[in-house]
Amino acid sequence: MPSKVTEESILEQLQKNIKEAIKEAMDPKLTLTIEEAAKYSGIGRDKLLELAHNPDSGFPAFRVGTKFLISRELLKEWLKKVAEERKVL
Repeated sequence: MPSKVTEESILEQLQKNIKEAIKEAMDPKLTLTIEEAAKYSGIGRDKLLELAHNPDSGFPAFRVGTKFLISRELLKEWLKKVAEERKVL
């Protein structure tokens, strides 16, 4: 049975989203994980992993042990470049 959406549940979710947005805006981290970059960019996690594994993609990822990290500033620049070139990923 589908759950009933109430004004209270919408308000709770909105408050949660606002808190997350404030936290992200004030986040001093210079790097993002693949999951954080996916959320930040709107590009799917699997696609970002594919780009990170391909050194010819120009995607600004680097490895630390077994995980990829992405420079926040370089990601912004990369997204701008991809958008300007109207590249299909």
